[in-house]
Amino acid sequence: MARYTHALALVLGFLCVSTVSAEQSTVIRYDGHEYQGSNLPAALRQKFYELELETSKQKQQIVDQYILNRYLQDRAKAESKDIRVLQQELLQVSTPSDEELKQFYDANKARIPAPFEQVKAQISEFLRSQRVALKQGQLMKQIQEQKGYSVEMTEPSPPVFDVATAGYPSKGNPKAKVTLVEFADYQCPHCKKAGKVVNNLLKKFGDQLQVVYRDFPINSSGISRKVAEAAVCADQQGRFWDFHDLAFERQSYLKAVKSSMLAEQLGLDMDKFNACYAEQETKAKVTASLEEGNRLGLTGTPTFFINGRQLHLHGELEQGLVEAIEEALKAAS
Repeated sequence: MARYTHALALVLGFLCVSTVSAEQSTVIRYDGHEYQGSNLPAALRQKFYELELETSKQKQQIVDQYILNRYLQDRAKAESKDIRVLQQELLQVSTPSDEELKQFYDANKARIPAPFEQVKAQISEFLRSQRVALKQGQLMKQIQEQKGYSVEMTEPSPPVFDVATAGYPSKGNPKAKVTLVEFADYQCPHCKKAGKVVNNLLKKFGDQLQVVYRDFPINSSGISRKVAEAAVCADQQGRFWDFHDLAFERQSYLKAVKSSMLAEQLGLDMDKFNACYAEQETKAKVTASLEEGNRLGLTGTPTFFINGRQLHLHGELEQGLVEAIEEALKAAS
């Protein structure tokens, strides 16, 4: 028992060490000056935060694994069982069937550049590991309920940025307490889904939410940038969101369809559209949006900010955004 107590004290001591975020502490001393986290460029501040967040998660995983091992040892002793037998009983999962493997392969075929038979074993192992993780999570919940297990550990606070929104397309209430900024690429499949999610959010939250769209055309084809420039011209005629929705609806055809064809389909004034499309100012606006994304440290699309904080969403997109907006509304009230 003394050995367990000592080990637990070491683990909890590891967690309780005071961790000061890069936003609060002095990071760099150079040429007689001190630079704190809040003085660093936005992209670096975001990277510091992501590193701190990952470290926080790893600490939690370390403690969870220790507690799980201790629980198994205690229970094996109480039930006079070999710990390996008990572990197999509690964490045993079924092997994925061939049908399940094929379903996963078909659903993710675009991201798997190999024939099914070649990756079948890897898919099986991946799905099995997911099931083990789920079973382990359920067991940890049981441990929390039965043993009162909890860890007091403050997660690092994300940095707050002044994300430029003036002059960019928006919908919703401009005076809302919560502003959701989306950076997206017209050729990004997840961005297409995100557009529908954003519309659902506006219906759900009404006047409590404003949504601002910013271009981040990072697709190497260059097509996304051309579509973004065309969207600027549609915006000049008050039809940005119609163009935005149509471009995502026609996403799979963007390589073959010129942006002007989308404008024609919407019935835009083509003389005004073509004149706008040829202007350097139009290209400069998309460039400015791309540079803003780079300044903020964006690495992919879609990326969302709520009241200046970049979101790190896992799992179902709409549910994650709903929870983040509700939290922001609570903080703003």
